[in-house]
Amino acid sequence: MEFNLKKTSVGELSTVLDTVSEQPVDIDFTLPDYCPDIEKILRCKITPKIYNKNLSGGQLQLDGTTVVTVLYVDAQNNTIRACEQSLPFSASFQLKDLPEQYIVDAFTKCEYVNCRALSKRRLTVHGAFSLYAKVSAKSSIELCSPDDDDALEYNTKDIKCASLTSLGQEQFSAGDELKITGKPPVEIILDSDVRACITDYKIIPDRLMLNGELNVRILYLSSPDSPTPQQIDCLIPFNKILECEGLSEESTACVNISLMSFDIRLKSDILSEDPVVDVDSRLCASVVGYTSVTVPIVLDAYSTEYIVELEKNQLTLPEEICVLEDSFMQKETLSIDDAPIAEIIDFRCEHTALSPIINGSEITLNSKLNICILAKDSEEQPIYLERSVEFSKTLETEIKCNNILGADSCVSSLSYRLGDNNTIELRAEIKYCVTAGKTSNCTMVTMISANEDNKVKKKSCALTLYYAEAGEELWNIAKCYSTRRKMICDENGIDCEELSEPMMLLIPTI
Repeated sequence: MEFNLKKTSVGELSTVLDTVSEQPVDIDFTLPDYCPDIEKILRCKITPKIYNKNLSGGQLQLDGTTVVTVLYVDAQNNTIRACEQSLPFSASFQLKDLPEQYIVDAFTKCEYVNCRALSKRRLTVHGAFSLYAKVSAKSSIELCSPDDDDALEYNTKDIKCASLTSLGQEQFSAGDELKITGKPPVEIILDSDVRACITDYKIIPDRLMLNGELNVRILYLSSPDSPTPQQIDCLIPFNKILECEGLSEESTACVNISLMSFDIRLKSDILSEDPVVDVDSRLCASVVGYTSVTVPIVLDAYSTEYIVELEKNQLTLPEEICVLEDSFMQKETLSIDDAPIAEIIDFRCEHTALSPIINGSEITLNSKLNICILAKDSEEQPIYLERSVEFSKTLETEIKCNNILGADSCVSSLSYRLGDNNTIELRAEIKYCVTAGKTSNCTMVTMISANEDNKVKKKSCALTLYYAEAGEELWNIAKCYSTRRKMICDENGIDCEELSEPMMLLIPTI
């Protein structure tokens, strides 16, 4: 004979795939005819761009292009020039089971790049980048609650859970046409970079209204004979409504935006003499929504009629979720001792991933900024420098977390000033979003069964005297005598879980 238990499903986010693939970048190419000869290589950069992200048939397919950009000093005019080559890449990852609800995270990280000039017209580039792929899916944990069965006594506990109730993801395009005003017109684009940040969002039932901005940086020449490059920094706002079934105003939402790819190109405008810069990016927005629920679970049980057997299972449950979103200003002074700088041409920042560390109700974010500086020295010669800045930020949490569910950040603004003694004063505003949680362990009864022939032996007397010690629990006493806890309380005029002092109890027999 098997006794029924009520089953309550609590949603959780489980990892189906979490892997990384190293993608080589090996390319030899000759400069196009319109590019001047190479005198000195300043910088080589590889920018992987993911154009396709598709999960079907148990296989995740990622396709994209790696753009190799080389900044160099030309041999004729001693000015900065650029050349660019593209190399396609593709990777596939197998999944054992295809989940119904899932989100796919894919991003890249440059590991190394080496560039060498074989001649004044020919370059060879060798490098590699890591392609990270992660698939997270909605799964469920079944919690067992007591059923309305008079033959059973239950020892229960109300547990608070952060139940995953909504999961959504969507890819979309964002961008705009930039008309350059107040600066020389764009003739040749040397280098470009785009960052995507979330500015705010609003939850409405089953939807999320997302607002963000693209931070666009362009290094360009106003003419082929221009001696000094110009720089454009601008913000392009975007908005998107994401469908996310189950999301409500009571939900705790974890929102993420990632830049998959971008293209920046010159576009002719028949109504203007100046070329227009067309910015087009491919973004992926993800939403994970949690709702707090309270569920009674069965810790122990017995029957007043039969000897029962219990099956138990130990669970790790998400108890609470908190999302920390804000920004802070990081100030640093960079020392440039190896090459005196007379003029800064381009100043950009590459932000590495966060490494959060939990310590009770505090989370410390550790990360590093890679500063890239294109400048001219005291002899008006172009130079390229890199500096690393490590930083940490400690956040206070309302709960004592023991699990990091996600951490993301971006540099939302960057400014600098060339100081005395060949130093650069840096100010970087860093936006972060950290999702942390508190998990708890519990042992729960999952099945109760009994043999109908194995009945509880009844006592012949109506009441039994029992001398209880301080600290004993009424549940254990009632279970030992196969009676009901409520009957003991009513018979002795008490109502507590644990006895505070020794006392004599009258135990009624059923």
